[in-house]
Amino acid sequence: MAAAIPELVFKFFQLCNLKPVEIRKGIYQVQIDDHLAKELDGWRAKARLFQFTFDQRLAQTYGAELISPGSYRLDTIVRLIQKQAVLSSGHLPHDVFYEPFIRRKILDRLKIQHPASRLYVLDHCLRYGPYFWVTLRITYLAYEKHEEIRKLLVDLVSGKVVNYEIPADMLKPGFCSPDLQYRRRISFKQAYQFLQQEIIHELKYRDPSWAITAVQELAKEHEKLEEYFRDLPDSGQRNLRIAELMARARPRVQIRPLRAALLYLPKIEYRIMVAGTTEKINRITYDPVSNQYEHD
Repeated sequence: MAAAIPELVFKFFQLCNLKPVEIRKGIYQVQIDDHLAKELDGWRAKARLFQFTFDQRLAQTYGAELISPGSYRLDTIVRLIQKQAVLSSGHLPHDVFYEPFIRRKILDRLKIQHPASRLYVLDHCLRYGPYFWVTLRITYLAYEKHEEIRKLLVDLVSGKVVNYEIPADMLKPGFCSPDLQYRRRISFKQAYQFLQQEIIHELKYRDPSWAITAVQELAKEHEKLEEYFRDLPDSGQRNLRIAELMARARPRVQIRPLRAALLYLPKIEYRIMVAGTTEKINRITYDPVSNQYEHD
């Protein structure tokens, strides 16, 4: 247990792109920015040089913050870790779908396009496409807040953001065979950027009445605060306190990833001969989840 705590703390700072420096035996310090400070200690916390130790005697001697079982600091770090998104993996087996029915559907579509031709399925193969599936919590913050949960998929081959309804109860944990996977062309970082762009685009066209109302209420509250702090002798302190109070109530949107998964969803590739006055081989990739297909 004792050895696990330092390992957890140093790994946490590593994931934050920070490297604590040992300034004396058993005493460490690291510079944390405003964002991390607020995540650890609340909205009033500021960037600072954070000194800590895992030894109670050193904490008492040098005034460094003690990180130990049951300590406040260990609790805040663990809570912050728990708030971060969780990544898992899974796949949707092909046998969830009935292939002969899919084949019949594709042939019927092609028959409409080529009514005078004969159609033959030469062969087919089962493949999997990689997707980045992210669950996001979107919070609309003002004096009151409301939240919504969104689940979005990014095609890691094309980069397209899609809104499939995934039958989650049919997903199987783990990866499918590497031989059946399409090669991923989009990084997770790029995929998340595509998600951000999609959400920002959607927010541009959302009803802004909640933000308008919040701004109006904020203006009224500002007048009340100005009156309340009018006789405060230090004008700088007065302005700071008003700014802090107003910052909490300004209308804003917070987007936080809750969990993510690397999913492999089924694709079926067909080679179909269209025989008429001429012969042509169509290569079709069918996506049974979205009920869409593409010609190669």
